[in-house]
Amino acid sequence: MCKDQAGSDKGECAPERTQELRTVNQKQQNQLMPLATLILLALTVLLIARNNDLIFQDKGELSVARDRGDPETIVFTWRNEVEAPMARRFEEAWREWKNEGDRVVIDLHSPGGAIAEGQEVIRIIERMKRTHIVDTRVRSRRACYSMCVPIFLQGEERFAASNATFMFHEPTAYDFYTGEKVDQPKFERDMMSRRFFDIYFVNSPMDPVWRDRLSREWKGKDLFYSAQELTDQNSNIVTVLE
Repeated sequence: MCKDQAGSDKGECAPERTQELRTVNQKQQNQLMPLATLILLALTVLLIARNNDLIFQDKGELSVARDRGDPETIVFTWRNEVEAPMARRFEEAWREWKNEGDRVVIDLHSPGGAIAEGQEVIRIIERMKRTHIVDTRVRSRRACYSMCVPIFLQGEERFAASNATFMFHEPTAYDFYTGEKVDQPKFERDMMSRRFFDIYFVNSPMDPVWRDRLSREWKGKDLFYSAQELTDQNSNIVTVLE
């Protein structure tokens, strides 16, 4: 250690002390960095979860209750788009009710929505079928459009009032961030349409002759049918007309 004439370690040694302090501070900062990073990550996860709760707290409520006439039947009533948090609501409700009754009726009224969300709902319905009979229903003056139809088709029995309305159309791509419709090249639209049709309609109880007719007629159109019309045309989409 260097000292000045008075025996002090000040003076020309000050730069060395300053450098030592800087080195110590840097080591402390390096040690604290991982902890700070973990805290930031935890806060980020917490904020995302909280944000999701705020977004969905008043949207997409699923009503679940026992059927008044048959206490062994559990009725899931959905009155909204096929959008998040539909699958989440079904998952939560099924965890709560899966040990109750022996039959589930899914009562629908929906303008359709996202294919991915609908697919998640269908996966949950497939789990329901392992232990329960699952039927679907669309009541009087209610509607089941677009992605709602593949969900409706999951029912073993598919009930509908004669004036209930169903709509079929080709899937449409939307921008994830803006929500605006994407103008796809024709070959992409055709490929997307064919894939949707094969997954949800070819592998369904829909009558094959009616299905072939639908594949020819739905190009670029919104096709509306009442449950009465679907029954009269032997589509096998509705099995019980109410």
